[in-house]
Amino acid sequence: MIKITTMVENTAPRAKLRAEHGLSVLVDTGYDKILFDTGQTDAIIHNAEVLNVDLSTIKNVVLSHGHYDHGGGLKYLLDIKTHLNVYAHPEIFRKRYSKAYGNSLRYIGIESREFYEQKGANFILDDKPIKIAENIYTTGFEPMVTDFESVDKNFVYETKDGYKKDDVPDDMSLVIETEKGVFVIFGCAHRGIINIIKHIENVFDKKVFGFIGGTHLGPASDFQREKTILELKKNKNLKIIGPSHCTGLLMGAKLYCEFDDKVIFNNVGTTIEI
Repeated sequence: MIKITTMVENTAPRAKLRAEHGLSVLVDTGYDKILFDTGQTDAIIHNAEVLNVDLSTIKNVVLSHGHYDHGGGLKYLLDIKTHLNVYAHPEIFRKRYSKAYGNSLRYIGIESREFYEQKGANFILDDKPIKIAENIYTTGFEPMVTDFESVDKNFVYETKDGYKKDDVPDDMSLVIETEKGVFVIFGCAHRGIINIIKHIENVFDKKVFGFIGGTHLGPASDFQREKTILELKKNKNLKIIGPSHCTGLLMGAKLYCEFDDKVIFNNVGTTIEI
């Protein structure tokens, strides 16, 4: 039995837990504890204390991509755990900005590799799927194959030749293989949840039966939202839908209306077992 606990998320439904715009999920296999993303601040430290989770026992962290709301908490984690293996895509340290704020650019990336390494992080970077523990893998690079999903048009990154459109190639998810099929934890799913699911089913040759995490359907177009729902309905194996973070409250409610008891409102402190 694998226990999955959401440590950081936009909503905290229980007293004393702290919410923030970000995501962090703890996967406990009974033998290994893997932290997928770290939120943006020290909320992960606070919530771990409330949830009675000993973060000092964690050896492996996976960062879904290089945005502040998923990797910002790593520096606080390294203050209490000075040696960590951190798995990510090689493009995670891009200098990233959002153009969604009028004429100004807002920095939305993370700290430099050197900054984290000085604090004790050991980076394992690869664009191919990486085995983190028994039956637990990263997706590796997620190629875009659907015709209705796209990366946020406001994302850019800094290069020596100026700013370029950022298609977030480092976007990765966490895959858990079980006898039932595959369970997926999305970070933000910037490259589209249907696109990612297709990639996973192709690489791992198993059907996805459930997912939790950010779907990025909150800021998506109405067209992408409707097509995503139609595609999810085609998946007869799907039993668990746990939208959170960048899904948004309205889209979370819409998913509940469409999929009823398959939907789990996945917030801070939510625990599921698979």
